[in-house]
Amino acid sequence: MTPLALDISRLLWRAVRSAPGGIDRLELAMARHLLENEPGTRFVFTDGGVLRTLKPGLARRLIEGAAQRWAGDPRDSGCQRASAYLAGQEDAFPAARSRLTDRQVPLVDLGRNLLAGLLYRRGGLRAEEAETLAGTAYLNLSHRNLDNAKLFAALSRAAHLLCYLHDDIPLRTPGLAAPGSDQRFRRMLRHLGERPVRVVTNSAASRARILESAAAHGLRLARVEIVPPPVGSIFTERSGQSPSAQRFFLVPGLLTTRKNLAVLAEACRQMPHSHGFDIVFAGAPGLDAAEVLALLDNIPPGIRLLRAERLSDHAMARLMRASVAVLAPSLEEGFDYPVHEALAMGVPVIASDIPAHREYVADFAELLDPRDAAAWSAALAAFLSGGARHAAALAAARRFATPAPARLLRSLTELARAP
Repeated sequence: MTPLALDISRLLWRAVRSAPGGIDRLELAMARHLLENEPGTRFVFTDGGVLRTLKPGLARRLIEGAAQRWAGDPRDSGCQRASAYLAGQEDAFPAARSRLTDRQVPLVDLGRNLLAGLLYRRGGLRAEEAETLAGTAYLNLSHRNLDNAKLFAALSRAAHLLCYLHDDIPLRTPGLAAPGSDQRFRRMLRHLGERPVRVVTNSAASRARILESAAAHGLRLARVEIVPPPVGSIFTERSGQSPSAQRFFLVPGLLTTRKNLAVLAEACRQMPHSHGFDIVFAGAPGLDAAEVLALLDNIPPGIRLLRAERLSDHAMARLMRASVAVLAPSLEEGFDYPVHEALAMGVPVIASDIPAHREYVADFAELLDPRDAAAWSAALAAFLSGGARHAAALAAARRFATPAPARLLRSLTELARAP
Protein backbone atom coordinates (compact mmCIF):
# COMPACT_ATOMS: atom_id res chain seq x y z
CA MET A 1 0.00 0.00 0.00
CA THR A 2 1.27 3.47 -0.89
CA PRO A 3 2.86 5.11 2.19
CA LEU A 4 1.45 8.45 3.30
CA ALA A 5 3.29 11.71 3.96
CA LEU A 6 1.30 14.21 6.02
CA ASP A 7 2.41 17.83 5.98
CA ILE A 8 2.07 19.10 9.57
CA SER A 9 3.73 22.47 9.01
CA ARG A 10 0.73 24.38 10.37
CA LEU A 11 0.51 22.14 13.41
CA LEU A 12 4.20 22.62 14.14
CA TRP A 13 3.86 26.40 14.28
CA ARG A 14 0.48 26.51 16.01
CA ALA A 15 0.80 23.71 18.57
CA VAL A 16 2.06 26.22 21.14
CA ARG A 17 -1.30 28.04 21.05
CA SER A 18 -3.75 27.43 23.87
CA ALA A 19 -6.68 26.66 21.54
CA PRO A 20 -7.03 25.52 17.91
CA GLY A 21 -8.83 26.89 14.88
CA GLY A 22 -10.87 24.75 12.51
CA ILE A 23 -7.99 24.04 10.12
CA ASP A 24 -5.80 23.08 13.07
CA ARG A 25 -8.43 20.59 14.17
CA LEU A 26 -8.47 18.78 10.83
CA GLU A 27 -4.68 18.54 10.59
CA LEU A 28 -4.45 17.28 14.18
CA ALA A 29 -7.26 14.75 13.71
CA MET A 30 -5.54 13.30 10.65
CA ALA A 31 -2.15 13.23 12.38
CA ARG A 32 -3.58 11.30 15.34
CA HIS A 33 -5.46 8.95 13.03
CA LEU A 34 -2.27 8.14 11.13
CA LEU A 35 -0.21 7.66 14.28
CA GLU A 36 -2.72 5.06 15.42
CA ASN A 37 -3.56 3.34 12.14
CA GLU A 38 -0.71 3.94 9.69
CA PRO A 39 2.63 3.45 11.48
CA GLY A 40 4.55 3.88 8.24
CA THR A 41 3.39 7.48 7.77
CA ARG A 42 6.04 10.13 7.23
CA PHE A 43 5.38 13.48 8.89
CA VAL A 44 6.91 16.35 6.96
CA PHE A 45 7.50 20.06 7.42
CA THR A 46 7.64 22.52 4.53
CA ASP A 47 9.20 25.95 4.69
CA GLY A 48 8.70 27.53 1.29
CA GLY A 49 10.43 25.24 -1.17
CA VAL A 50 12.33 23.30 1.50
CA LEU A 51 10.81 20.02 2.63
CA ARG A 52 12.07 18.09 5.64
CA THR A 53 11.00 15.01 7.55
CA LEU A 54 10.28 15.26 11.25
CA LYS A 55 11.98 12.65 13.39
CA PRO A 56 9.35 10.12 14.56
CA GLY A 57 9.80 10.91 18.23
CA LEU A 58 9.38 14.64 17.65
CA ALA A 59 6.34 14.11 15.44
CA ARG A 60 4.63 12.01 18.11
CA ARG A 61 5.46 14.48 20.89
CA LEU A 62 4.23 17.39 18.78
CA ILE A 63 0.95 15.69 17.84
CA GLU A 64 0.15 14.26 21.25
CA GLY A 65 1.22 17.46 22.99
CA ALA A 66 -1.11 19.57 20.85
CA ALA A 67 -3.95 17.09 21.40
CA GLN A 68 -3.55 17.22 25.17
CA ARG A 69 -3.14 21.00 25.29
CA TRP A 70 -6.17 21.75 23.13
CA ALA A 71 -8.44 19.15 24.72
CA GLY A 72 -7.50 20.21 28.25
CA ASP A 73 -9.10 18.45 31.20
CA PRO A 74 -11.91 19.16 33.67
CA ARG A 75 -9.47 20.89 36.04
CA ASP A 76 -7.60 23.15 33.62
CA SER A 77 -7.63 26.94 33.96
CA GLY A 78 -10.25 27.38 31.23
CA CYS A 79 -12.59 24.91 32.91
CA GLN A 80 -12.05 26.63 36.25
CA ARG A 81 -13.01 29.98 34.76
CA ALA A 82 -16.02 28.42 33.05
CA SER A 83 -17.10 26.75 36.30
CA ALA A 84 -16.70 30.01 38.21
CA TYR A 85 -18.83 31.79 35.64
CA LEU A 86 -21.54 29.13 35.68
CA ALA A 87 -21.57 29.28 39.48
CA GLY A 88 -22.41 32.98 39.28
CA GLN A 89 -19.02 34.65 39.73
CA GLU A 90 -19.58 38.00 38.04
CA ASP A 91 -15.95 38.72 37.11
CA ALA A 92 -15.05 35.26 35.79
CA PHE A 93 -15.02 36.65 32.24
CA PRO A 94 -14.17 40.28 31.42
CA ALA A 95 -16.29 42.63 29.34
CA ALA A 96 -15.90 42.31 25.56
CA ARG A 97 -13.63 45.29 25.07
CA SER A 98 -10.49 45.78 23.06
CA ARG A 99 -7.10 45.29 24.68
CA LEU A 100 -3.69 46.56 23.66
CA THR A 101 -2.71 43.11 22.40
CA ASP A 102 -5.66 43.14 19.97
CA ARG A 103 -3.78 45.74 17.95
CA GLN A 104 -0.61 43.68 18.10
CA VAL A 105 -1.85 40.29 16.87
CA PRO A 106 0.94 40.01 14.25
CA LEU A 107 3.57 40.58 16.97
CA VAL A 108 1.90 38.01 19.22
CA ASP A 109 1.91 35.50 16.35
CA LEU A 110 5.56 36.28 15.65
CA GLY A 111 6.38 35.51 19.27
CA ARG A 112 4.57 32.18 19.02
CA ASN A 113 6.44 31.35 15.82
CA LEU A 114 9.77 32.08 17.51
CA LEU A 115 8.79 29.85 20.41
CA ALA A 116 7.79 27.06 18.03
CA GLY A 117 11.12 27.41 16.25
CA LEU A 118 13.03 27.10 19.51
CA LEU A 119 11.03 24.04 20.52
CA TYR A 120 11.05 22.09 17.29
CA ARG A 121 13.33 23.37 14.59
CA ARG A 122 16.65 22.59 16.22
CA GLY A 123 17.40 18.91 16.32
CA GLY A 124 13.93 17.75 15.39
CA LEU A 125 13.93 18.26 11.63
CA ARG A 126 16.07 16.16 9.35
CA ALA A 127 18.05 17.88 6.63
CA GLU A 128 16.36 18.27 3.28
CA GLU A 129 16.31 14.85 1.62
CA ALA A 130 15.70 14.37 -2.10
CA GLU A 131 13.88 11.08 -1.54
CA THR A 132 11.68 12.19 1.35
CA LEU A 133 8.46 11.93 -0.71
CA ALA A 134 9.50 9.29 -3.23
CA GLY A 135 6.58 6.94 -3.85
CA THR A 136 4.35 8.49 -1.20
CA ALA A 137 0.88 10.00 -1.22
CA TYR A 138 1.36 13.52 0.11
CA LEU A 139 -1.47 15.23 2.04
CA ASN A 140 -1.64 18.96 2.75
CA LEU A 141 -4.75 19.79 4.75
CA SER A 142 -4.01 23.41 5.64
CA HIS A 143 -3.14 25.34 2.40
CA ARG A 144 0.28 26.04 3.93
CA ASN A 145 2.97 26.96 1.35
CA LEU A 146 0.84 25.80 -1.60
CA ASP A 147 1.41 29.20 -3.23
CA ASN A 148 5.14 28.44 -3.56
CA ALA A 149 6.28 26.96 -6.88
CA LYS A 150 9.45 25.61 -5.24
CA LEU A 151 7.38 23.40 -2.98
CA PHE A 152 5.63 21.85 -5.97
CA ALA A 153 9.02 21.12 -7.49
CA ALA A 154 9.86 19.14 -4.35
CA LEU A 155 6.43 17.47 -4.43
CA SER A 156 7.10 16.14 -7.93
CA ARG A 157 8.76 13.12 -6.29
CA ALA A 158 5.49 12.04 -4.65
CA ALA A 159 3.29 9.43 -6.32
CA HIS A 160 0.06 11.24 -5.44
CA LEU A 161 -0.88 14.69 -4.11
CA LEU A 162 -3.98 15.60 -2.10
CA CYS A 163 -4.67 19.18 -1.04
CA TYR A 164 -7.61 20.28 1.09
CA LEU A 165 -9.09 23.72 0.38
CA HIS A 166 -11.28 25.00 3.20
CA ASP A 167 -12.89 27.93 1.35
CA ASP A 168 -12.18 30.66 -1.20
CA ILE A 169 -12.90 33.60 1.11
CA PRO A 170 -9.48 35.27 0.58
CA LEU A 171 -10.05 35.39 -3.17
CA ARG A 172 -13.77 36.14 -3.32
CA THR A 173 -14.00 38.59 -0.40
CA PRO A 174 -10.43 39.71 0.37
CA GLY A 175 -11.69 42.32 2.81
CA LEU A 176 -12.62 39.50 5.19
CA ALA A 177 -9.16 37.90 5.06
CA ALA A 178 -5.61 38.82 6.05
CA PRO A 179 -3.81 41.30 3.75
CA GLY A 180 -2.19 39.61 0.77
CA SER A 181 -4.24 36.43 1.17
CA ASP A 182 -5.98 36.94 -2.17
CA GLN A 183 -2.67 36.99 -4.07
CA ARG A 184 -1.41 33.90 -2.27
CA PHE A 185 -4.69 32.10 -2.93
CA ARG A 186 -4.56 32.96 -6.63
CA ARG A 187 -1.03 31.55 -6.92
CA MET A 188 -2.13 28.44 -5.06
CA LEU A 189 -5.05 27.79 -7.38
CA ARG A 190 -2.80 28.25 -10.40
CA HIS A 191 -0.34 25.66 -9.07
CA LEU A 192 -3.16 23.22 -8.27
CA GLY A 193 -4.66 23.68 -11.74
CA GLU A 194 -1.37 23.04 -13.51
CA ARG A 195 -0.55 19.78 -11.73
CA PRO A 196 -2.17 16.37 -11.13
CA VAL A 197 -3.43 17.20 -7.66
CA ARG A 198 -6.54 15.73 -6.06
CA VAL A 199 -8.39 18.66 -4.50
CA VAL A 200 -10.80 18.13 -1.60
CA THR A 201 -13.01 20.60 0.23
CA ASN A 202 -15.48 20.60 3.09
CA SER A 203 -18.88 21.26 1.49
CA ALA A 204 -20.74 21.55 -1.78
CA ALA A 205 -20.99 25.29 -1.11
CA SER A 206 -17.21 25.56 -0.87
CA ARG A 207 -16.72 23.45 -3.99
CA ALA A 208 -19.05 25.61 -6.08
CA ARG A 209 -17.44 28.83 -4.93
CA ILE A 210 -13.88 27.58 -5.34
CA LEU A 211 -14.61 26.50 -8.91
CA GLU A 212 -16.38 29.81 -9.64
CA SER A 213 -13.52 31.85 -8.22
CA ALA A 214 -10.95 29.85 -10.14
CA ALA A 215 -12.86 30.31 -13.40
CA ALA A 216 -13.31 34.04 -12.75
CA HIS A 217 -9.53 34.42 -12.58
CA GLY A 218 -8.89 32.29 -15.66
CA LEU A 219 -7.79 29.32 -13.58
CA ARG A 220 -8.98 25.77 -14.01
CA LEU A 221 -9.31 23.02 -11.44
CA ALA A 222 -10.18 19.46 -12.26
CA ARG A 223 -12.57 17.52 -10.10
CA VAL A 224 -13.01 18.71 -6.50
CA GLU A 225 -14.11 16.08 -3.94
CA ILE A 226 -16.10 16.73 -0.76
CA VAL A 227 -15.17 15.29 2.64
CA PRO A 228 -16.41 17.26 5.67
CA PRO A 229 -14.06 17.58 8.65
CA PRO A 230 -14.64 15.37 11.68
CA VAL A 231 -16.05 16.58 15.00
CA GLY A 232 -13.91 15.73 18.04
CA SER A 233 -15.07 13.13 20.56
CA ILE A 234 -15.38 15.70 23.37
CA PHE A 235 -18.22 17.32 21.44
CA THR A 236 -20.15 14.12 20.79
CA GLU A 237 -20.91 13.30 24.44
CA ARG A 238 -24.58 13.98 25.12
CA SER A 239 -24.98 14.45 28.85
CA GLY A 240 -27.81 16.98 28.92
CA GLN A 241 -27.71 20.66 29.82
CA SER A 242 -25.26 21.71 32.52
CA PRO A 243 -26.62 23.68 35.49
CA SER A 244 -25.88 27.40 35.43
CA ALA A 245 -26.54 30.42 37.57
CA GLN A 246 -26.17 32.53 34.43
CA ARG A 247 -28.47 32.97 31.44
CA PHE A 248 -26.24 33.35 28.43
CA PHE A 249 -25.68 32.69 24.75
CA LEU A 250 -22.29 31.42 23.57
CA VAL A 251 -20.55 32.66 20.42
CA PRO A 252 -17.48 30.51 19.71
CA GLY A 253 -14.98 31.55 17.06
CA LEU A 254 -12.46 34.14 15.98
CA LEU A 255 -13.14 37.78 16.81
CA THR A 256 -13.15 39.12 13.26
CA THR A 257 -15.44 40.94 10.83
CA ARG A 258 -16.41 37.75 8.98
CA LYS A 259 -18.10 36.42 12.13
CA ASN A 260 -20.59 39.33 12.01
CA LEU A 261 -20.68 39.99 15.75
CA ALA A 262 -22.04 43.50 15.23
CA VAL A 263 -25.48 42.10 14.32
CA LEU A 264 -25.73 40.62 17.81
CA ALA A 265 -24.91 43.97 19.41
CA GLU A 266 -27.61 45.64 17.32
CA ALA A 267 -30.04 42.84 18.22
CA CYS A 268 -29.38 43.55 21.90
CA ARG A 269 -30.05 47.27 21.39
CA GLN A 270 -33.49 46.39 19.99
CA MET A 271 -34.46 44.18 22.95
CA PRO A 272 -36.56 45.24 25.95
CA HIS A 273 -34.46 46.10 29.00
CA SER A 274 -36.26 43.42 31.01
CA HIS A 275 -34.23 40.67 29.35
CA GLY A 276 -31.23 40.15 31.64
CA PHE A 277 -28.66 37.86 30.02
CA ASP A 278 -25.08 37.62 28.76
CA ILE A 279 -23.50 36.93 25.39
CA VAL A 280 -20.11 35.25 25.81
CA PHE A 281 -17.69 35.61 22.88
CA ALA A 282 -15.30 32.67 23.17
CA GLY A 283 -12.43 32.94 20.72
CA ALA A 284 -9.07 34.40 19.87
CA PRO A 285 -8.67 37.89 18.40
CA GLY A 286 -8.37 38.21 14.64
CA LEU A 287 -6.30 40.85 12.90
CA ASP A 288 -9.24 43.28 13.07
CA ALA A 289 -10.42 42.39 16.58
CA ALA A 290 -9.99 45.93 17.90
CA GLU A 291 -12.30 47.32 15.22
CA VAL A 292 -14.83 44.53 15.75
CA LEU A 293 -14.94 44.97 19.52
CA ALA A 294 -15.38 48.74 19.12
CA LEU A 295 -18.77 48.01 17.52
CA LEU A 296 -20.01 46.17 20.61
CA ASP A 297 -20.97 49.24 22.63
CA ASN A 298 -24.11 51.09 23.80
CA ILE A 299 -25.73 47.87 25.03
CA PRO A 300 -28.90 48.24 27.14
CA PRO A 301 -28.66 47.76 30.91
CA GLY A 302 -29.11 44.17 32.03
CA ILE A 303 -27.28 42.74 29.01
CA ARG A 304 -23.58 41.97 29.28
CA LEU A 305 -21.22 41.17 26.41
CA LEU A 306 -18.31 39.14 27.80
CA ARG A 307 -15.07 37.82 26.40
CA ALA A 308 -13.54 34.40 27.05
CA GLU A 309 -10.21 33.30 25.59
CA ARG A 310 -7.79 30.39 25.81
CA LEU A 311 -10.53 27.87 26.51
CA SER A 312 -9.74 24.19 26.12
CA ASP A 313 -12.22 21.94 24.35
CA HIS A 314 -13.41 20.68 27.74
CA ALA A 315 -14.10 24.27 28.84
CA MET A 316 -15.83 25.14 25.57
CA ALA A 317 -18.03 22.02 25.77
CA ARG A 318 -18.96 22.89 29.35
CA LEU A 319 -20.10 26.36 28.31
CA MET A 320 -21.96 25.04 25.28
CA ARG A 321 -23.97 22.61 27.41
CA ALA A 322 -24.97 25.35 29.85
CA SER A 323 -25.88 27.99 27.26
CA VAL A 324 -29.38 28.92 26.16
CA ALA A 325 -28.07 28.43 22.61
CA VAL A 326 -24.92 28.75 20.53
CA LEU A 327 -24.99 31.71 18.13
CA ALA A 328 -23.27 31.70 14.72
CA PRO A 329 -24.14 34.84 12.73
CA SER A 330 -21.21 34.48 10.28
CA LEU A 331 -21.29 36.17 6.89
CA GLU A 332 -19.03 33.55 5.29
CA GLU A 333 -18.13 29.96 6.19
CA GLY A 334 -16.87 26.94 4.32
CA PHE A 335 -17.63 24.62 7.23
CA ASP A 336 -18.60 25.95 10.65
CA TYR A 337 -16.96 23.78 13.31
CA PRO A 338 -18.66 25.28 16.41
CA VAL A 339 -22.10 24.84 14.87
CA HIS A 340 -21.47 21.14 14.25
CA GLU A 341 -19.89 20.71 17.69
CA ALA A 342 -22.85 22.27 19.48
CA LEU A 343 -25.42 20.28 17.54
CA ALA A 344 -23.43 17.07 18.08
CA MET A 345 -23.93 17.65 21.82
CA GLY A 346 -27.62 18.39 21.35
CA VAL A 347 -27.26 22.13 22.07
CA PRO A 348 -29.68 24.52 20.27
CA VAL A 349 -28.11 26.69 17.57
CA ILE A 350 -29.16 29.95 15.93
CA ALA A 351 -27.05 30.49 12.81
CA SER A 352 -26.88 32.68 9.75
CA ASP A 353 -28.77 31.61 6.67
CA ILE A 354 -25.72 31.08 4.44
CA PRO A 355 -24.94 28.22 2.02
CA ALA A 356 -22.66 26.20 4.34
CA HIS A 357 -25.25 26.27 7.13
CA ARG A 358 -28.14 25.45 4.81
CA GLU A 359 -26.22 22.51 3.39
CA TYR A 360 -25.49 20.76 6.67
CA VAL A 361 -27.76 22.04 9.44
CA ALA A 362 -30.93 23.48 7.86
CA ASP A 363 -33.06 20.85 9.60
CA PHE A 364 -31.28 21.11 12.94
CA ALA A 365 -30.54 24.80 13.60
CA GLU A 366 -32.66 27.93 13.33
CA LEU A 367 -31.30 29.95 10.39
CA LEU A 368 -31.69 33.74 10.18
CA ASP A 369 -30.70 36.45 7.74
CA PRO A 370 -27.25 37.56 8.98
CA ARG A 371 -28.11 41.20 8.20
CA ASP A 372 -31.50 41.28 9.96
CA ALA A 373 -30.84 42.46 13.52
CA ALA A 374 -34.57 42.55 14.28
CA ALA A 375 -34.89 38.84 13.47
CA TRP A 376 -31.95 38.03 15.75
CA SER A 377 -33.42 40.19 18.51
CA ALA A 378 -36.75 38.37 18.30
CA ALA A 379 -35.01 34.98 18.32
CA LEU A 380 -32.94 35.83 21.40
CA ALA A 381 -36.05 36.98 23.25
CA ALA A 382 -37.98 33.86 22.25
CA PHE A 383 -35.20 31.51 23.32
CA LEU A 384 -34.81 33.30 26.66
CA SER A 385 -38.49 32.83 27.36
CA GLY A 386 -38.01 29.07 27.28
CA GLY A 387 -41.15 28.59 25.24
CA ALA A 388 -42.08 26.53 22.20
CA ARG A 389 -39.47 28.05 19.89
CA HIS A 390 -36.58 27.10 22.17
CA ALA A 391 -38.08 23.66 22.80
CA ALA A 392 -38.32 23.04 19.04
CA ALA A 393 -34.69 24.08 18.57
CA LEU A 394 -33.62 21.75 21.36
CA ALA A 395 -35.54 18.84 19.84
CA ALA A 396 -34.03 19.57 16.41
CA ALA A 397 -30.50 19.66 17.82
CA ARG A 398 -31.00 16.30 19.49
CA ARG A 399 -31.83 14.75 16.10
CA PHE A 400 -28.47 15.83 14.66
CA ALA A 401 -25.91 13.10 13.96
CA THR A 402 -22.36 13.68 12.82
CA PRO A 403 -20.37 11.13 10.76
CA ALA A 404 -17.82 8.98 12.57
CA PRO A 405 -14.42 10.74 12.48
CA ALA A 406 -12.53 7.58 11.51
CA ARG A 407 -14.74 7.11 8.45
CA LEU A 408 -14.14 10.67 7.24
CA LEU A 409 -10.38 10.43 7.78
CA ARG A 410 -10.24 7.06 5.99
CA SER A 411 -12.06 8.68 3.07
CA LEU A 412 -9.28 11.25 2.82
CA THR A 413 -6.51 8.66 2.91
CA GLU A 414 -8.31 6.58 0.28
CA LEU A 415 -8.63 9.62 -1.96
CA ALA A 416 -4.96 10.42 -1.39
CA ARG A 417 -3.96 6.98 -2.67
CA ALA A 418 -6.44 6.82 -5.51
CA PRO A 419 -5.00 6.91 -9.06
